[in-house]
Amino acid sequence: MNTIGYSRSHSYMLDLLMQQKTQLEDKSIQLTSGLKSQTYGGISSDSRMALELRREISNIGIYEDSNAIASIQLDLMGKSLEHMEKMRAESVSAIDDNNYTLTTDGQTTSQQATEIMLHETISQLNSEVNGYYLFGGKDATEPPVASLDAIMDGQGGKLGLKELMKRYENAHIGASENGRIESSVTSPAGVPTLTLQQDNVEGFGFQINSVTASSTDVTTAVVPEDVSDPLNLQGKKGTFAFNDTPEVGDTIEVELELPDGSKSVVKLTATDDPDAGEGTFLIGTGADPTLESAQNAQAAFDKAISGIAKTELRAVADVQAGEEFFGNHGRTDPAPKVPKADGSGYETGTDLLVDWYTGTENGDDPRADKVVQIDDNVRVEYGARANEKAFSEQLQNLAVFVAADFTAVTLDDEASEAVAKSYYSSLAKKSDDALSVAGDRNSGIQSVASEMSVVNTTVKRTAERQKQAALTYQNTLTSLENVDKTEVGTEIAVLRTDLEASFQATSILLNLGITNFLR
Repeated sequence: MNTIGYSRSHSYMLDLLMQQKTQLEDKSIQLTSGLKSQTYGGISSDSRMALELRREISNIGIYEDSNAIASIQLDLMGKSLEHMEKMRAESVSAIDDNNYTLTTDGQTTSQQATEIMLHETISQLNSEVNGYYLFGGKDATEPPVASLDAIMDGQGGKLGLKELMKRYENAHIGASENGRIESSVTSPAGVPTLTLQQDNVEGFGFQINSVTASSTDVTTAVVPEDVSDPLNLQGKKGTFAFNDTPEVGDTIEVELELPDGSKSVVKLTATDDPDAGEGTFLIGTGADPTLESAQNAQAAFDKAISGIAKTELRAVADVQAGEEFFGNHGRTDPAPKVPKADGSGYETGTDLLVDWYTGTENGDDPRADKVVQIDDNVRVEYGARANEKAFSEQLQNLAVFVAADFTAVTLDDEASEAVAKSYYSSLAKKSDDALSVAGDRNSGIQSVASEMSVVNTTVKRTAERQKQAALTYQNTLTSLENVDKTEVGTEIAVLRTDLEASFQATSILLNLGITNFLR
């Protein structure tokens, strides 16, 4: 009997059985887990690539969250901007300078419609997503825009827009309601002279640009202000020296400049008809017709200038108040100017107005208030502040029109109602012009919307690109780490057959039962 040959066969068969048993166990684990190996060492040369792919997929997963939040915020911001732009466009249609129709609550129908649009604009500027207010700047956790009631009527002892408008109206129109242009008639050297003079207080009221006359019978001059004597300040003057009695058809006029730089010309025509009406002055017929003519011209100027003061100048005062309240954009000194209640100058105190905006306020670019990294080499900026020019000007133009009081001083008085209607028409036209956009130009809000649209497109395209990249990475990783379960199942069946054959051969040698071997 060859003992050596038997021993070698015995050892070989046991090793073969153990290898096949190990292979069967490995394949069974692969079939259960779906992985080629439970460690990266088991996939040898592919391990580095697999680790890199997993890192890339993990990074994309991190960006997915920030991209999703940015996309939601930008989508809502886009809708808010779209709605505000709609409010602007509708307000242009609602504010009709010819539609002076008062309702029972004292507002015009145009004001009622515009107030709804103002409410909507404030609401959109206070939009938030999960506690972040989109138009509040950096880390905004509170509504950036005050309520409409606080804006209009003030709060906590601070003045609202209505009171500021009233103060500017009083300051510009003046106590005599003549736009701070005082008139007088004197006779130096026996020549009746009509003088129109500014009162020289803080630049309030009208400025006299020029005075002219069509006839050589009336000599005109403009005398510059004289501030050489602090106790007797003399404002700019316009004089009309009546050297002789005017003739029918002769004209005299003064050009007045309003605080916004616009001009208004008062032109009077000499007449001998007592019923000629506005725009005329009656030629004197008494003992001193030249002096009487000058006095009649004074009365006509006073009436005409007062009418402009109560309408055009008042509307300009309202707009100026709105600019000071909401921020005169681009000025070096951002502190608003508040006239004293009696119109004698400006208040020296500060922080007198209610804070209509309480978000981020500094010299930085508002877009930089919200910066999001959406990819390794891509970041986007989409911060916004309600006090940006595009938004605050819309608020200003809507709010000033809504806050105005268009009721007649004396109800059922034809002249008083005519003044109220003219004032309404002046302010409505200014508001409408300010809210309108010429030609094919974009409004301020449309420009902001375009910026945000570009950013939103960048975010969405980046997210889609990352999604495709992640899918590619995952497919490659799957091919590196995962097994084909059908193929593994086939291999297991072959291994079981081989193991059974090996066992039968070995059992003959060792006289073993398979139960004992696998135990």
